[in-house]
This record gives sequence, C-alpha cells and structure tokens, in this order.
Amino acid sequence: MDFEAREDINGVRLSWSSLPKSKLQHERNIIPLGSLYTPLNNKSPIQVLDQSQLISCRTCRAILNPYVYVNNEIWTCQMCQSTNQIPKIFDQTTGQPIFPISLNQDLSTVEYQTGRLSSLSPIFFYVVDTCFEDEDLEEAFASLKQSLVVSLSLLPENALVGFISFGKHVKIHDLTTNDNISYTFNGAKHYTLEQIQASLGLLSAGLTAKPMHRDGTANGFENIISPIGRKFLQPVSIVEYQLTNIIDSLVPNKFPHSEYTERPERATGCAINIASLLLRAILGDHVTTTGGHLMVFIAGVCTLGPGKIVDKLLKEPFRSHNDIERVQHATLPQKPNMSSKTKSDTSLFKNAKKFYTEITKNLVKLGLSCNYFIGSYDQVGLFEMDEVCYKTGGMVVMCDSFSTAIFKQSFIKFFNKQDDGNSEFLDMGFNATLEVKVPHDLKIEGLIGNATALPFNKTITQNERMISQADTLGEGKTNSWKLCNVNPQSTYALYFEKLDSTNNQQTAIQYLFHYQHPNGEMRLRVTTIPINVIADSDPINLEAGFDQEASIVLVARKAMYKLQPDSNKLIPANTLIKQLDQLVIDFCSRFAVYNPQQIESFRLSSTYAFFPQFLFHLRRSPFINVFNSSPDETSYVRHTFMHEDVANSLLMIQPTLLSFDINTWGSTPEEQEPEPVLLDSLSLGHSKILLLDTFFQILIYHGKQVAEWRKAGYHEQEEYAYFKEFLEAPKREAMMLLMDRFPLPRFIDCDEGGSQARFLMAKLNPSTTYSTAGHLFADSGQIDVLTDDSSLQVFMENVQRSVVNKKK
Repeated sequence: MDFEAREDINGVRLSWSSLPKSKLQHERNIIPLGSLYTPLNNKSPIQVLDQSQLISCRTCRAILNPYVYVNNEIWTCQMCQSTNQIPKIFDQTTGQPIFPISLNQDLSTVEYQTGRLSSLSPIFFYVVDTCFEDEDLEEAFASLKQSLVVSLSLLPENALVGFISFGKHVKIHDLTTNDNISYTFNGAKHYTLEQIQASLGLLSAGLTAKPMHRDGTANGFENIISPIGRKFLQPVSIVEYQLTNIIDSLVPNKFPHSEYTERPERATGCAINIASLLLRAILGDHVTTTGGHLMVFIAGVCTLGPGKIVDKLLKEPFRSHNDIERVQHATLPQKPNMSSKTKSDTSLFKNAKKFYTEITKNLVKLGLSCNYFIGSYDQVGLFEMDEVCYKTGGMVVMCDSFSTAIFKQSFIKFFNKQDDGNSEFLDMGFNATLEVKVPHDLKIEGLIGNATALPFNKTITQNERMISQADTLGEGKTNSWKLCNVNPQSTYALYFEKLDSTNNQQTAIQYLFHYQHPNGEMRLRVTTIPINVIADSDPINLEAGFDQEASIVLVARKAMYKLQPDSNKLIPANTLIKQLDQLVIDFCSRFAVYNPQQIESFRLSSTYAFFPQFLFHLRRSPFINVFNSSPDETSYVRHTFMHEDVANSLLMIQPTLLSFDINTWGSTPEEQEPEPVLLDSLSLGHSKILLLDTFFQILIYHGKQVAEWRKAGYHEQEEYAYFKEFLEAPKREAMMLLMDRFPLPRFIDCDEGGSQARFLMAKLNPSTTYSTAGHLFADSGQIDVLTDDSSLQVFMENVQRSVVNKKK
C-alpha cells in the first residue's frame, strides 16, 4: 500500500490500514491504531463544492462520502448504520437525475462552501518587548522594528491590527491618533477582565455589539467593535501610517538597575495577559467573530509580575530540568527558597504554569493563536509559556537575536501566501475546529497536537458512543477539538481504541474540519478514510497495512506527551526509556521470526525492520534525552515536533546524511550527485564532505583532507576548478533545503576536529568508539566517536537476545 500517495491526496497516515476483527487480536499487535491528519494538506488539489451538495446523516451528522452503502435512493451511514434518503439532484444541462458528486470514488477528500462569512477580518495583534540594553541588543532592537514595519505590508489590507509594547510596564497604543498616545499598566500586577474594561472605559461587548444576521453575514467592523474598542483594533489599511510611526518611535526600556547584579525588569506575562483580556473585552464572548494571531516578540526572561520564572538578581540561576522534575514529582507543596545559597526558586514554576493556563482559556474562547518570536541568547521561560502557544495552534521561532537571518526570514515566511488563480491569500486557516466520526467498532481515545478539547455535542447522542471510556490520551473525552490557527504543515495525532467488528469487511474514520478561509468564507473540509477489516489469522494483509513511519511518529508523540508538565500520566524520562525498550522487545517478539535460544535466527521483514532502528534514534533524541539541553530548548523542539507532518517528524527522529567524496567526484551530473549514507560513524572520512539535516540544523562537515586543501587555497586556482565545484555542491544542496523550511534552520559550516563538529558527532550511531576500536593507534583513517552511548548494533543485539530468550 502506498501510504505517501494517500497522504498526498487526503493528508492522512494510519499506523494500521488493515485491522483484525477482534479487539484482543489487535491488542496483540503492540502498536496502537492511530492517524496523523494534516487538514490543510496542499500536496493535491481539493475540489470545492457548493453548500447544496452538503448531505449529512440525520442521526449522527456524518457527511455523505464514497464509502457509504447505497441501495437505490437510500444510503446507509457506516458510522451509525442509519438509513437516509438521497436527495434528488438534477443535471443542469440534461435535466436528468444524478447521484451526488460526493459519492465519486475519487473524492475521499472534498471541501464545501457553507455560505457563511466571518463577521470580522483576521486579527494580527503585536506584543513587543522593548527591554534592550547593551549596544549589540540595541542593534537587534532596530532590526526588530524594521521587520515589524515590513510585516505590515505583508498583511491583508482588511486585517485588523493592534499594538502593545512592554518592558517594566505594559503600554496599549492608541491607533486612531498621530500623537502616539498609550495607556500604561503596571507590569507587576495581575489584571482581570473587569479591571481592563474599567481602566479603558470598555463596556461589556453585549451592551455595544449588534447581533449577526441570521444568514451569518458580517454586520461590519463598526457594528461589532465599540467606538472605544476601535482605538486599539483597526484595519491595517487605515492605520498603517500611524502604526509605522508608533514602531519607529519605540525606544528601549531602560529602567535603572545594577547592570552587574540585576537582570532588567521585564513583564512578559503581564503583557500577554493584558493582550488576551483586551481582545476579549473588545470582541466579547457571545460574538463568533474571527480568527487571528497574537504575535509576541520576546528578547529576554520574565523577571517581574505574574508569569515570572526567575528573580531579577543575577545570583539566582534559572531553573533546570532537575529543578522542574523535583517540583513535578513533589508530594508536598514547594516553599520559596529563602536560604542564602544560590538555588533557583522552584515555587515560581507552578505559579507560572497556572497563570498561563488561564491565558490559554481566554485565547481558545476567542479562536486566536499565540505565536512566540524569541531573540535571546539566554532562556526566556518558554517552558512555562509553551501551553499558551501549544493549545492555540501557534508557532515558535527561537533564535539568538532579532538581527539574525533565522528570525528575519522565518518571520516573512510566517505570512506566506497562496495563489488560487484569481488572488493571493495567506496560506493558513483561522478559527478552526476538528470533529471526528467513527463507526461502532472504533472509539476515540484522544488527540495529541496543537489543539484544545471541546465538549462533545450532547444534542447528537452518537457522539458519546464514539468516545473511549478507557484512559484518555492528550486532549481526550471528546470527538471535537479547537485548533485555532492551522497551516499546511499542522498535523494532529489521533488515537483510537479497536473493538470487536461484526461481519463488516471495512470500517472508516471521517474527519470534519471547519475553518475560516483567508478570503473570509467559512468552509468545511471532509476526509473519509476506509480501513480494511481482515481475519484474525491473516498476517499477510496485516503486514501490508502496517506503516512503520507513521507508527514511530505516533509512538513518539505519545511518549513526549507523558513528559509534558500538564500530562495526567507524567513520568520521569528514565522510566519512559524503559517503557520504550519494553515496547520494542514486545514488538519484535510479536512480528520477528526466530528460533528460541538462537539469536542468529532472528529475522524481521522489511515492513517491520526499520521500526526498532527509529526507536533507537528516538531514545537518543533531544525529545527524550534532555541532557545538555535547557528547558526552553526542550520545549521548543517538542513543540515543533508536535506540529509537523510525518516526513519532517521522521527527519527530526532520524536525521538524513548525504556524502560528497572527492575520490569519486566526476564531471558528469550523475557523478556529482550526493550519496545518501548511514547515520553512522562509519560514514565519516577525511576525503568527504557530509551534509546533515536534522530539521533544526543543516550542517556541512569537511573531512580533514578537504579542509586542508581549502585552507591551502586550491579552490582559488584555475587548475583545481573541479575542487571549487566540489566545495560549492553541498552549499547548493543546503540552500534547496533552506528554501521551504519553517522555521529557518540554523546553518553550521565546520571542519573535522572543529568545535561545531560536535553537532554531527552527537547524531551519529557510534559504531566506532574509543572502547570498541582496535585500530585506535593504527593509521586506518577511521574516525572514532568519543562516547559511552551504546551503538545501534549493541542495542539490537540486546533486543534480539531478550526476544529469543523470552519465556512464553
């Protein structure tokens, strides 16, 4: 089965495309049934149908699809087994009755226009840090302001914009005047909605906003937003000049403090809270308004007010992974550290997590996503703030400074456009929700991804039947989720419980994706995926339906969820690694062919063979192994992993490595093609250039011989033109990878033995190490990896030994 082809059409990858009839037999297959769904998948064109073609089941509200049972003019819903009348549709040219186009076998994914429009244009609200002190930081501040001004030209003309700046205090800027008026709030206070309304004179939205028309059309900006609210939220086409002046007039926030003993006072948490409360006060709870983005630009750590993670004294260190783990597994409440010793105040962690949870709820109600753009050499508290971004479908861009290409180019790509033939729109969907329908032999366990669970619709009694009563995963106990913002890479992992099937030869999963198109239309995208039901004793078809790439991504997301601070199944990392080891042993015991007590007889078919290798790299990855990573770095890589599709996720687990060898380099295009090589220390060589792609980093590594020739300047001589071409080839390959990647990866150019070569060495499978190399003092040219980590070979030998010696 071509899993990638189905993903290109429907945006869905399943761990199992064939399921045994019985629940017990499926549980023996170790890997759970799960799907990775990319709603705005743009690899294939999607047919858009009129709302008159939208036909739903009268019982469970599942949508008519190619896999329903049709008998004359009656169709039977495969989700609830209810029978429904097929409405009569006539061909406009011949006048003859025809079947609905949604029954076409080629339309497993189709999009419907609902006939409704968003009441407001998308919102883009800026929250900008102004704490820049040193000389190089002031240069970064100037670069940030320049990027902000450029971004205004990338927004749709009707987009609504607002602006907040913060340092020790938080300023809400008035966009309706040229006098640069702002309303200042104390960054040390925790404000409530009522306090914001009273301070700004904003009445409750229910007293000012007029209701929407019954047909769902927009009332207009002026009818929904109150006059005072229009001071802080305006179409960019009207206030672009005023907003540009506000950005240009921003100055660094330099409140007096001891430069050598204190950090600057920065009220990041208060600023995000005020932004969310201001939008809620302007838009109100009762108005289904629009989607949009809260864009937060952060240059340093929060040291003041709610959400702070460290005291302003420099002698107090940042919290580490050990500190966080101690707080999470403590049985007694943590007291603030009052001793004179320089230890981090662990009481701040839980307070910050609780504070940001409330902000998350506000933004989810509004359908807005929160995005972080971080330019700081130090930690900023992303580990605590991540939930706001994670549960609202936001993005994170993390770099050392706002003057770097990583920030500048990633920020521009954030506003990427799509061309539908008539006009250009932002390549994203707003204010989105996802609903999943399953038949009687499946139940939904939960979703792991950038989303928030919604209460299931109790008016549809079938929804409760679809929800698993077992332990939930991620956002569970529902069949619908709020996604807020979605882009073409946004991917969600859904897990299902398999029950006993009846005589059906097929089951199915239907995804109902509601979203606001960038042109303002409310649309419904429907994807229906059939799953074969096979006999319990049919290993051939079971094997043909196993997708080991999707399976390892589903296993990885489930593992990372157990390490999240807000997880109800929180466990230590070393316990999780033991569980993963047991998983691979159980997997090999189930699907390998072997003779007891004979390790040399162990065999895995190609369909299953790569899964243990993927899991080996997952165990060593920064998602699980947080050694030498700060909490912010860990939060960043996990957040990005939870957003990406199968191909990019697999790249993060097991990076790719390309080799260019000067000894085999030729003049023909075929001889100049890079060779994919194993992610192994055996692939190193003095005459090679290696190109490593980890998704987060793209690294070019020059072997010792190549580096010496380059330093000698051979590539600058005409007779060695081929060597110059050899040096340029990896850079061209790297540029192709950089073009479409978001966020922009860090580019590293290093030589053998250089300090930055450690990024490559850390990823390689250590086949040759100081402890295993018998050639250590021989001139063999082999390069060793200095590590105590077990190699893939040793790992697999231990797995095989455990499997063949296992007592049945």
